[in-house]
Amino acid sequence: MLNSKLLRQFIAVAEELHFGRAAQRVNIAQSPLSQAIQKLEEHLDVQLFERNKRNVTLTAAGRVFLEEARQWLKYERLAIERAQHARNGDIGHLSMGFIGSVGYGFMPDLITRFREQYPNITFRLVETTTLDQLEQLQNHNLDVGLLRTPLASQARGVKTRFYARDRLMVALSVNHPLSSRKRISLKELAQESFVAFSRERVPAAHAQLIAACMEAGFYPNIEQECAQVASMVCIIATGLSVALVAGNLTALIHPSVRYIPLSDKTPHLHQEISVAWREDDQNPALTSLLKVARI
Repeated sequence: MLNSKLLRQFIAVAEELHFGRAAQRVNIAQSPLSQAIQKLEEHLDVQLFERNKRNVTLTAAGRVFLEEARQWLKYERLAIERAQHARNGDIGHLSMGFIGSVGYGFMPDLITRFREQYPNITFRLVETTTLDQLEQLQNHNLDVGLLRTPLASQARGVKTRFYARDRLMVALSVNHPLSSRKRISLKELAQESFVAFSRERVPAAHAQLIAACMEAGFYPNIEQECAQVASMVCIIATGLSVALVAGNLTALIHPSVRYIPLSDKTPHLHQEISVAWREDDQNPALTSLLKVARI
């Protein structure tokens, strides 16, 4: 049976071409070393060495086997190193879900910083809603999520931790009468038609819009609903609706859309971006990501 010890003994003899020196190199007596090489040849049914009283030389088959033995030990070392790196969270794989709005700034920034420290961890990125992220985390289809908190309802077995803070702005068409303003108050939007995130698919964002407008003294007239932020921006560009969007979405440039800060002081305009993961997940790569996300 081949094993690493036997291969190292063979390599020592092949490189020294002298059983006495090879025996010293691998810390074994010469006689057991000779017996081990003989058994190796019997196991392979191949003569690896030509022997006489003066010389030991490799056969053609021995030279080929020497290269393969070196490769075998190289792969063994690599396997051990990769296993140790995986244990330490230096290599591995993560599947991350993210809501579309954090794809502009927050998510790329986190991944970039993480890959600077852990370049050998690969990612599968999935854009999906908060509710879908929580479900996929519970079903072990995702390792980690990047979403907005607080959650409408807590998901069993899922933990969240604050990552970054954001604030809502108003997005409107460049042709809107208020588009040249530096700041807008919510009450100035009381007569507007709103496009909002879907109540069913993004309930927390939908509720936040209503709460912010109610504090400003009106109930928003929601005529359009979307699940994805890109769709929302396209609707705003038509001039049919305005929207309250996360401040980081100013990175989503559209020639027909303006993003304007809101002057209101209500806490309902504040948002948190959080990392979510299964509390029983032992993936070392996840531990590494959570360390970077804490910075």
